[in-house]
Amino acid sequence: MLAFWPPACTVLVTLAVTLWKIQAPSFWRDEGATQSATQRSFPELIAMLGHVDAVHGAYYVLMWLEVRLAGHSELALRLPSALAMATAAALITVTGRRLVSRRAGLAAGLTFAALPAVSWFAQDARPFAMETAAGAAASYFLVRLAGDDGRRRWAYWYAASLVALGLANVFGLLLIPAHAATLAVWRGQRHRQALARWWLIAVAAACVALLPLFAAAGAQRAQVGWLRPPGVAAALATGRLVGAAGLLLAAAVLMGTGLAYSTLGRRLAADWPVRLPALCLPWLAGPPLILFVMSQFQPAYTFRYIVFCVPAAALLIGTGLAAAGRVNAVAGLTLIALLALPFQLGERGPAGHTDNIRRLDQIVAHYEHPGDAVLYPQAGSRSWAAAYPLGLARLRDVMLGESAARSDTIAGTDAPAQVVRSRLAGVTRVWVPESNVPAPVRPAELRGLPFQLVREWRVSVSWLSLYEYRP
Repeated sequence: MLAFWPPACTVLVTLAVTLWKIQAPSFWRDEGATQSATQRSFPELIAMLGHVDAVHGAYYVLMWLEVRLAGHSELALRLPSALAMATAAALITVTGRRLVSRRAGLAAGLTFAALPAVSWFAQDARPFAMETAAGAAASYFLVRLAGDDGRRRWAYWYAASLVALGLANVFGLLLIPAHAATLAVWRGQRHRQALARWWLIAVAAACVALLPLFAAAGAQRAQVGWLRPPGVAAALATGRLVGAAGLLLAAAVLMGTGLAYSTLGRRLAADWPVRLPALCLPWLAGPPLILFVMSQFQPAYTFRYIVFCVPAAALLIGTGLAAAGRVNAVAGLTLIALLALPFQLGERGPAGHTDNIRRLDQIVAHYEHPGDAVLYPQAGSRSWAAAYPLGLARLRDVMLGESAARSDTIAGTDAPAQVVRSRLAGVTRVWVPESNVPAPVRPAELRGLPFQLVREWRVSVSWLSLYEYRP
């Protein structure tokens, strides 16, 4: 029973934090893509994956089942992510307990629950929370694999967790070289050759199982063509794995304090056993660094692809808190929670995920007239209509060529320009949503036509413009 309560505690705390106001933020554009994928029939979903988003295929299949059980609300779509983060918290707790102590594991799990990035991705209907849980599972099974009990059994579990990690996000497999570095540092490990052999077998088995995914990802790599080589700003943004500058500084000070306490008390080896930093430092730094370097040649770097490294930061911070003593650990956790609170609150506003598609939808639903049309001049923005059913989704899309389901795409295809202009001939009002532009831009499809801008709304990072035919 004593062994059970720390992970149970961190699960409950993480669920309490991540379920708090989970429905408050509007769906954002990528969640609109999840809605679009799950609103079609299962054969249509499988056909789509043959053309786009195969790397998210397992997630879309899971969510296709989820929405048929629970619906398309924010809670229904985001609940699996919240449960995944709670699972990650439990795995972090048991990993910290096995490597250091029960107190360190508990502190690490609670720290994880308090970090803003955990809540953001727990309230996101995308696969990155599941990737985080799979990464935490792989690291826990690596620790068990390195133990002396049932190595073959843990090798099977380790391989399975790597498969789950790759299915959640193929870039999560950058954890494999990080684990290789970890094993290289664990030089004093008994049965070293057997450990290396079982690890290689598990990695090879996982990679063979994922070969179809690798092939599909390679064929669809143009989907990340919008990314650019990351620079200094992207490198500094990796600090968001812990939080903004103040929270990051506090975490560093708390870890340093714990290290100092351990050194002064001559408990360094007990409080900071070599196996902990050997696991966490490559996990925290390796995948972002590898992806950063790779992206200088083939851009693929974005912050959400490295979120699975957050558990490593939580383990290091939790170990520092535990090493500083019980009273100091409680004080440190309280400080982390207080510093994280403004960001936690910000994430739970209507525009907490940058886009506020719900508000755009409400505006259209309130002001629309029969026969109104919509133009989507920005690539991918058509998926906004899938997010909510009562506004944009009800307008006639005069730019639509083939629907998302018929074209096996997320957002459908555009019609030829002459077709669009012929459709506009019978339209009196046109709505135009845009995002991440300093000011609304008249769409090219309306140039030369007697449509006048009659009203515009600024909603978070988006604009919604209404044009009216006035000859």
